[in-house]
Amino acid sequence: MGDQELNEAARGLSSLMTVIDRRLIRPHEQKTRHIVSPLVIHVLMILAEKESAAMTELAQEIKIAKSQLTPIIDKLCEGGEVQREQDAKDRRIINIRITPAGVSKLQELQETLFHSIKAKLKGLDPKEILSLQSALNDLYRIINKM
Repeated sequence: MGDQELNEAARGLSSLMTVIDRRLIRPHEQKTRHIVSPLVIHVLMILAEKESAAMTELAQEIKIAKSQLTPIIDKLCEGGEVQREQDAKDRRIINIRITPAGVSKLQELQETLFHSIKAKLKGLDPKEILSLQSALNDLYRIINKM
C-alpha cells in the first residue's frame, strides 16, 4: 500500500473520530455530566474489563497523572462503586476493584448511551441502518487488528 492511501485512511479515520465525538459522545456526556464525569465512566469501563488494576496502571491507561486519578477514586470509593485493596504479592501496591454497585452504575450509563444513540438512529431509513451496521462490522474487524 502506498503512502497516499495510508495518509487518506489516517485522515478519514481521524475525521470520523471527530464526527463521532461531536455528534454522539459529547451529547451523551452532557446528558450524564450531572451524574458523573467522562473520566469516571472511563475508570469504571476499564475496571469492569480488568476487574481490578493498580492506581499507576489505571492512570497510565487513562493517560492522566496519578494525582488526578486519586480524587476520582476517592469519590468512587465513597459512593461504593469501587474499593481499594492491598496487592496480595506486594503490600505497597493498592489495587482498585469495581464493586457490584460500580458495575450497576456503568450499566446504567451505558443504557443511557444506548437509548441516546437509538433515538438518533430512528431518523435514518432502513437501508442506511443496514449500511451503517455493515460499516461498523468492518470497522470493528479492522480496528481490532491495529
